[in-house]
Order: sequence, then C-alpha cells, then structure tokens
Amino acid sequence: MDMNVETENLEELQAALDEKISALDGYVEDQSTHNGSAYSTRRYRSASWTVRIPAEKVDQFTEDVAGIANVVSNNLRREDITLQYVDTESRLKVLRTEEQRLLQFLSEAKSVTEMLEIEKRLTTIQSEIESLTAQLKKYDNLVDYGTVTLNVTEVEVYTVVEEKELAQWFSYVGGATHDGTIETKTEVIRSVLEQEAFRGKRV
Repeated sequence: MDMNVETENLEELQAALDEKISALDGYVEDQSTHNGSAYSTRRYRSASWTVRIPAEKVDQFTEDVAGIANVVSNNLRREDITLQYVDTESRLKVLRTEEQRLLQFLSEAKSVTEMLEIEKRLTTIQSEIESLTAQLKKYDNLVDYGTVTLNVTEVEVYTVVEEKELAQWFSYVGGATHDGTIETKTEVIRSVLEQEAFRGKRV
C-alpha cells in the first residue's frame, strides 16, 4: 500500500510513527529524507518510509497514520503469490529428491572421473536448492507482513480531504477492520475530520 500524507512537523511525525510501528511489532525497511529546495522561503521537507507491519495489523496501522497525519491519497496493491509459492515448493521437492539420488550415486562411484561429474552436478543442485529455499522464505515474509510505503510532505496548510473520500479510503483498505465495525470506522473518520478542523483554525 502507498500512502501520501502531510504533516506540520516532520520530526514529531517520525517519532509518533516509530512508536506506532513498534507497538504493532513492525519495522522500518527503508527510509529517506529530502530537506527541500534552498530557493524556497521555507525549506519544506519530505520523507519516504517503507514500513513492514504484521499482515493482521496493517488496517490498524493505516488508521493510526490517519490519526497523526493528513492522508491525501492512497493506493492499495494486492499480489497473489499462491501459484508462485506452489511452483517453487514443487521445484524444491524435485531438486531435493535429485540431491539424495546424487549423494547415493556419489557413495557408489567407481572412479575419480565419475565422482567429479557427480560432484559438479550436486553442487549445481544444492545451489538451486539454496536459492529456492530463500525464495520461499521471501514469500513467507510477504504473507506474514504487509508493506506500507509512506510518502510524507511537511506543509503549513493541510490539503482538504472530504469525508466521502476518507470513508471510501477506510472501506477500500480493509473492507472492514479485522476486529472493528462500521460504527468504529465512522468514529475514526469523524475523529480525523475533527482534528483537521482544529488544525485549520490554528493556521
């Protein structure tokens, strides 16, 4: 998921995000900060965070972000890796069977030449097994953790976000929170709007 958000203070938002991420047992995979243009009267900064959150807690994290920053837009991307996972598992099973067969052949080899040929093939097979095993671990990580990319811009005045847009966003993100209700999400939306109104009065 990609989220474009605004904040009045980048450092304060970062501290709040670090707290939210830690509380949800997530971690920051990548982070970058841009200090803005020197030609501007104020050097508005921007940052990008790639955050990994346990899959079952992604909805909670996106709602937490909406409570501490102004969500301007978002894009939910879903990737079904079932076929790739099954295919990788099948290939790995075949290679491990061949590995055992080669080890048996190696123990029965009658000449140095025969041993060298078997060892050469065995090395190739074991390298492929290592690569596919790593790929399966990567798939497991993708299933266990969701990726949220936060693109943050520091501003003086927030972009106005309509209630309808926010409602559509929460519906799109999760369809429903894992343990929430429509009433719960409505309260979250109302809370965010109240925060926006309060911040608008301060500007």
